[in-house]
Parts: sequence; C-alpha cells; structure tokens
Amino acid sequence: MPITAKTYTTQVICLRAYDFGEADKILHLYSPEHGRISAIAKGVKKSKSKLAGACELLNLSEVQLSKGKNLDLLCQYQPRETFVGIRSDLLKLSYGLMFADLINQTALDTDSEQTFHLLKNALHVLDQAQEPQLVPLGLEFQMTLLHTAGFHPVLSQCIFTHQPLDPAALYYCFSPQFGGITMPEQKRRHMIETGGFGEQWVNVSASTVRALDNPYLPDWQPNQLYKAQKFLQYYFKQVFEKQFHSYDLVFNLLEMVSPGALDESAGPVSPN
Repeated sequence: MPITAKTYTTQVICLRAYDFGEADKILHLYSPEHGRISAIAKGVKKSKSKLAGACELLNLSEVQLSKGKNLDLLCQYQPRETFVGIRSDLLKLSYGLMFADLINQTALDTDSEQTFHLLKNALHVLDQAQEPQLVPLGLEFQMTLLHTAGFHPVLSQCIFTHQPLDPAALYYCFSPQFGGITMPEQKRRHMIETGGFGEQWVNVSASTVRALDNPYLPDWQPNQLYKAQKFLQYYFKQVFEKQFHSYDLVFNLLEMVSPGALDESAGPVSPN
C-alpha cells in the first residue's frame, strides 16, 4: 500500500483482538503518540497473512496504519518483541493480560507516552520475573497507572487534615469519592458535620495500606499482598465505574498458588 498523508507509522502493543467477520480482526493497539488505536486487520485470519503477529496480545510491534473514519486500517507490521517468558507461564500471562485490560479501559484518562512506556517496561520486567515478584510487580504497575491517570489514592496522610496517620492503627477509613484514607474518629466527625450524603466508606486494614506503599518488602505474607490486590480491584471499579474481568483469572491462579490466601471473610475492605 503506498504511503499517503493519511498513513502513519508507530510502535504499538496489542491490548485486545477479536474476530470481525470470516477473515478480519478488530484490534485495540496502544501507541506512545496516539494512545489507544482501534484498527482493523483485514484477511488476518487467513493462514498466509503477514499481519497475524500484530494481532497477538501483548506483542510489541512497529506498524503502519491508514487513517479511517471509525477504524484505522493495519497495512504493515514488523515484530519487535514477543515476550516469550510471559507466554510460557500462565500466571505471568494473566498479569500481562490484566495490565493490558486496565490500560484498554482507562486509555482516555491517561497520558499516552507515559502509559505506553509503563506497559512496555512492565512487560520487560514481567518477562524475566520470578514467581515471588509477580504480585509486587502487579501492585506497583496498578499504583503507577492510577498516578498517571490522576487517581492515585492518598494513603500517607489524612484526606481531611493532611496530617500523618496513626501508625499503630489496625485499620483506616477509605473513601473512593475522596480518593484517600482518614482515621475512624475523623471520619465520624466528618459525617456529623456534613451528613455524608451519597458517600461510600470502607475500612481498609493498615497492612493493606503499607503493602500498597512498599509491596517489595521481603517479609510480606502472600495473603497480605493478595488483599492489597483485592483493594485495587475495588478501587479501579469505583473510580472508573467499570468491571475489570481480567482480575478474575489472576485471582484464580493466585488461589492455586496459595490456597486459602484469598479468603473473602478476611478481605482488604469492609463497609463501615
């Protein structure tokens, strides 16, 4: 296909691909210059298609696309990285797909260049990571993505007084609307003064807050890190008002690694 004013070249990571008709696929690609791109790969399901690699989830590619009214057209594809280490490990793959899903659904709220490099770097680390590093890596990725989107939760000080929190507390009160935590007595004072109409509050364990602040500490038990992961699932759902089903595979596999560690009766958040 000849290069025209409407044709452009960019690096992309494939976030999602699904069938369209008998031979085509619709792709969600992420680019540092253009953010999320919706494109169509024509004839890609045919056995001799040279574009098939661009449709593999998580592949890093250089592509040429032609601008379209609703969907851009995938014209050319050059592979850059396929992350074999991720594809050969189901738990790693589940984390990679979760990263892609989170970015795919929050793309309009994030800086495209920062987000692209966040995903690219996370996939590089994930590709070489050992099993004990996977949950901390996942927590770090999600917190950084929230920061890029401007929704990083305030966990180091009271959201009302901006004062340090009591380090001896067993739990704090968290509000997704306010995007942070406070002490129980400060939350009660707020509710008395304002009535708290329409506000949602949950209790968050102090260990969950500390795990989110530094997930790589060597003395964390798996259940503590898993509860921090549960908290982020809750927070992403509240902030973006979407269901992120990619969490389900991650939690199912984590339960296989550490049976009982995801006991819902001892979850990271509870209504208060």
